[in-house]
Amino acid sequence: MVTIKLLEYMYLFFVVAGAVAILILLYLRYLTNRAFKVMLRMVDANRDCNYDVTRFLPNVQGLVKVVEIDEVFYHITYGESTLSRPYTGKRQTVVREVSRPDYSIRLGIIPLSPRGYQKYIYMIIFEALFLLIEMDILMRIKVTNDAFINFSKLQAFLLHDVKNVTQFIRSLLFNINKIEGAEREHRFIESLRESTPALKVRTDKILGTLEVGVAKKGDGEDKQEIDIAGLIRELLDLHRIKGDVTGNGSFVEEKHLVVTVIDNIIKNIRDKAASEPGLRCFAAVQEKDEALQVTIGDTGSPVKEIERMFEPFYTTKGSGLGVGLFQARHIVKNLGGAMTVANTERGVEFTISLVKAGRTADPAGGVAA
Repeated sequence: MVTIKLLEYMYLFFVVAGAVAILILLYLRYLTNRAFKVMLRMVDANRDCNYDVTRFLPNVQGLVKVVEIDEVFYHITYGESTLSRPYTGKRQTVVREVSRPDYSIRLGIIPLSPRGYQKYIYMIIFEALFLLIEMDILMRIKVTNDAFINFSKLQAFLLHDVKNVTQFIRSLLFNINKIEGAEREHRFIESLRESTPALKVRTDKILGTLEVGVAKKGDGEDKQEIDIAGLIRELLDLHRIKGDVTGNGSFVEEKHLVVTVIDNIIKNIRDKAASEPGLRCFAAVQEKDEALQVTIGDTGSPVKEIERMFEPFYTTKGSGLGVGLFQARHIVKNLGGAMTVANTERGVEFTISLVKAGRTADPAGGVAA
């Protein structure tokens, strides 16, 4: 009889204990869901603020009230920026700090209740908030560093060509002062005639780079009819590249823009030829009605990650800057055309498509075909 009673009590105990455990698990699930909902709201708010910690932090206070967090305070430094919301009270706080060479974060919260089950939920939110803030700062630092690096590359790109042009002008002035007699004058003029195409390419590159992103509103006086096939032949000779040019066609535009586009393509082929002896260039110009299509390619190996060829500052060369082809396609787009590149059976081919009817300005200040 005693054994039966003992078994009944044990059974009742396990039933009650199981019910209590289920209730605790359901309550923990409720708390977790509640915390996750607040975390999702924080993530959405951070995205709406464009991951800018200076805009995100003022919105946090209202979001965390529902999870027993009375106040958020912080002191954050990164770069030249400092964000601070101090707390000088004496209530119980939870604080976390991290210090790195590029930034430091001190984040704290003041919970409404120190009870264990409330601590479970507000600590989840606290950790999530800290990670969001650190992520925003790291993203901002990376964007800033990348901008400085790319600006330095662009500056080096311009300075290199400016230096060459400046040296040419200085040598020109020096030689002018030394000319004596008809024979020396004749030799000087011949030398100048031979070096003019290279100088023209340099100056066109500088002008084209400075005009990236700017839609010129010229009156058309600088435009001229350009023999595209002839221009390709000139640039192939200038860069000492063997190649064949077929077809013919002309395009009316400011010449330095067209030179910049084609020169950047041929320079890319020249650099490739340095490591692939025997590489040849091929080009074709086709004119049909008001459309002009120019194909320039090489017989070399296919290019890996060819989809990134027009990406600014992407280069496969150790000394390259990665702005030439980006600049070329940008100019073609502003001329109302399109420029593509692909690995083909013949080799790597660049294709430029232009509308000979010209461009018309759109209301937004851009250009349209």
